[in-house]
Amino acid sequence: MAVAVAGQLSDADASEIITRLGDRWWRLNNLYWIIDKYGRKVKFKLNAVQAELDDNLHNRNLVLKSRQHGITTWACIRALDMSLFQSNTQAGIVAHTAGDATKFFRKKVLYAYDNLPDFLKRLRPTVRRDMRDGVLELSNGSAIEVSVSHRGGTLTFLHISEFGPMCAMYPERAQEVLSGALNAVTPEETIVVIESTGYGASGPFYEMCDTAQELEKDIEAGATQLTVMDYKLHFFAWYQDPINTLDPEHVLISAEQHAYFMRVEAAGITLSPEQKAWYVKKAAEQRDKMKREHPSTPEEAFEASTEGAYYGQEMAEASAQGRITDLPVNPGSLVHTFWDIGRSDTTVIWFMQENGPWLDFIDYYEESGKSVSHYAGVLRDLGRDRGYTYGKHHWPHDGGNWDWSAEKSRVKTAEDLGITPIEVVPRINDVTEGIDMVRDMLPRCRFDRVRCGPPKDAKGKKGASRGGLEALRRYQKTFNEKAEAYSDTPLHNWASNGADAFRQCAQGYVSSSGRRVARPPRSIGNDNWRTM
Repeated sequence: MAVAVAGQLSDADASEIITRLGDRWWRLNNLYWIIDKYGRKVKFKLNAVQAELDDNLHNRNLVLKSRQHGITTWACIRALDMSLFQSNTQAGIVAHTAGDATKFFRKKVLYAYDNLPDFLKRLRPTVRRDMRDGVLELSNGSAIEVSVSHRGGTLTFLHISEFGPMCAMYPERAQEVLSGALNAVTPEETIVVIESTGYGASGPFYEMCDTAQELEKDIEAGATQLTVMDYKLHFFAWYQDPINTLDPEHVLISAEQHAYFMRVEAAGITLSPEQKAWYVKKAAEQRDKMKREHPSTPEEAFEASTEGAYYGQEMAEASAQGRITDLPVNPGSLVHTFWDIGRSDTTVIWFMQENGPWLDFIDYYEESGKSVSHYAGVLRDLGRDRGYTYGKHHWPHDGGNWDWSAEKSRVKTAEDLGITPIEVVPRINDVTEGIDMVRDMLPRCRFDRVRCGPPKDAKGKKGASRGGLEALRRYQKTFNEKAEAYSDTPLHNWASNGADAFRQCAQGYVSSSGRRVARPPRSIGNDNWRTM
């Protein structure tokens, strides 16, 4: 009888499946077939990372990871399993590219369904199988949709894949996911998993992980508890993948690399010689992308530069060289400011002291919706509280506009309030030339990690501004979705205000020795343009 019901299954196999179908853990390790990373048809079994995640799921989850742990494969199988065995389940899988969405649907969801035992497919037949839209609907009212966004309906399970790259390359799509897919879930009854490699120390995914880490510290201190609306952070490092090993016999490990491994192991991790050998060779291949693709710690995951970021490499070097640190204020050095009066009425101010060969950016301020008297007050307060003695205030070329006063220009209005002397930096022909000037200047720059980072309130909580350091890290080129490549046009987002203000230093600051701090733009000759 069992043979007739179960098709090709033996009586013993069919009997065991029928007995075990009520056990999700058994199902996830015995029922589904997939194509593995080597192109082989294999039975899906939870690896150590997948098992740890599945066993520790919260209502809302962030998965920060290295490559090749199979989190998306797990999510597709988990979505299918819930749809098969929980009636009226609505599962959404969101990919960061259309190509990935198609691959996930056809090669993971449909492949696993098509290779189910025949009797189970007869019990849960499909009522809709839409290859174009990536939708699989089952007879029990459950459905799985795989796409690049999700709107409409209430989801039971939502998985968002590679959210970090999505935020960087497709910011509008990322915002659609935040406003659409995440608003299609109910706090108590839905499982949300947002997974990604790190993709630069800014953007929604970074901010969500950072908030989750801050919350984790508060929970460990006994100050609060995790709610169904909070995100739980799961981190999975490169050394948790058992295939990341290599025969160490012919692998040379430098003193610097030995020191790095000692720092990793200081956190209670034991690395084998084979793991260290793999890491050394993989790092030689990946170069500056190694920490992003194969991080050892959550903090390290966000250290690497973001593709398309104008100053990503330079800011990563500043961090690696210890130039983002705790900078003292030098009472004997003037504080020069660099401004941007940006779009949406946002104004940004960088504060810089010249100390020997260094340009020390000691402070950063950003606000919107305020009059010029507010910024005059900020300068007065900082001068009093932090001992700033001001030099020149460098304004962008549009500083002569009249929108702060019906009777006077911005410059005249500000000067009447004590912001003086103001130097309006001339406009250059091509903004990319100014960007090159910043790149030329950045190796001479140091930054205060706290005052140039995200501002915090009296309780230590971060405010709305992301800070100057993150603005420089995230200032990026516009991504052309049709060409799937970055253009040479800057993306105008929140980061462009801080980056534009910073650029005024490269374009307009003249040092105490009379030298400029960057090479001249290509459209201007070298006469009378001396650099430090």
